[in-house]
Amino acid sequence: MSITSPAPTATPSIITWVDAVDRWMGTVCRGVVLSTGAALLVSIGIGVMARYLISVGGVDWAEEVPKQLFAWFIMAGVVLAVQSGNHIAVDLIHQSLSKGALRILVVVTNVAVCLAYLYLTDVAMEVADLAASERNPVLGTPGSLPFYALAAGSVLTAVGSLLIAIRVWVLGADARPQGNPEESVQ
Repeated sequence: MSITSPAPTATPSIITWVDAVDRWMGTVCRGVVLSTGAALLVSIGIGVMARYLISVGGVDWAEEVPKQLFAWFIMAGVVLAVQSGNHIAVDLIHQSLSKGALRILVVVTNVAVCLAYLYLTDVAMEVADLAASERNPVLGTPGSLPFYALAAGSVLTAVGSLLIAIRVWVLGADARPQGNPEESVQ
């Protein structure tokens, strides 16, 4: 008598696509966090050292760079937090719901988050248009760059939330990202 293992279940093609998009977004956002984080550390470090070493008070470009990069750094981090389930969450109600009800709640919540971030994208683009005519005095960059970071991060957060909704709809509530319990308040 031979014991056969159950046939492996095939991953639905939509989930393969969702996972590929999710990996791409994670790679891009990790690259943005690392590059902007390094640039922030260097420019802030140079600015601090210059204040103590130069009698005139500092290096102008080192003051402007963080203003331009910080929004990109933060928004990439927000996307990564959403992907990993470490964004702000209140999951007290999750414990009292059935798997089916939890699945519906997670899908509806993520679709609502997606729509809210798409709206935020629209608002950020309107503000970016208004700020585009402003120029930073030393770098000469437009004042719209941080608002483009907000818009780009909002689009990626909306897509990330939609991907979570699709994954949970197809695979069930257990497929939702679960944050690190060490980073949560119980």
